[in-house]
Amino acid sequence: MNPIRLNHILKKIVEKNDEKAFSVFFDHYHTRLINLALLFLPNYQQAEEVVSEVILKLLQKREGLLQIENFEGYLFKMVKNRALNSIKASSREKGKISIDDIQDYLIPDISDPEKKMINGDLKRELNRVIANLPPKRRLVFKMVKDENLSYKEVAEILEISERTVEVHLKLAITDLRGTLQQFYDEYQGRILVSNQRFLSLFL
Repeated sequence: MNPIRLNHILKKIVEKNDEKAFSVFFDHYHTRLINLALLFLPNYQQAEEVVSEVILKLLQKREGLLQIENFEGYLFKMVKNRALNSIKASSREKGKISIDDIQDYLIPDISDPEKKMINGDLKRELNRVIANLPPKRRLVFKMVKDENLSYKEVAEILEISERTVEVHLKLAITDLRGTLQQFYDEYQGRILVSNQRFLSLFL
């Protein structure tokens, strides 16, 4: 949407609370914002919640919308930041690293006490290794793996080169894969996936 038309629509929303103008705005941006949120979040429902929260916040403070320079950039940044905050909040609630259904790599039926114990031991061990990584290495790992940021985004935020980001991430993964190998060897015969697949958790 070109800046002139966007400003015209925003003016109608701000000054007249024009529902038709809002519908035009919503139809134009909704899918784009969902797709942006999905770059950071694991599923559509979470992405939709984030976008809805951002749009609601904009409407609540619509009196100031016309003063925003580069409104599209501001809008996209709001969605990105809200998505990252959602991930951080979720990670704090879980109290563990973000591994998609880690028990599926073992045995999904955790009603068996032994299987439940193996799953719990693995999560605790991985959390221990991540907590003991050097601070910058741990931060890079979490930004890339937990927050789904690109090397470029991490480099810009931390003010380091993309190559340095890559090195930190590879070192973190090497540490984690060493722990995974030890764990696999210890529980060999009770983990019903191949060694190669098990070690691919962090690839």
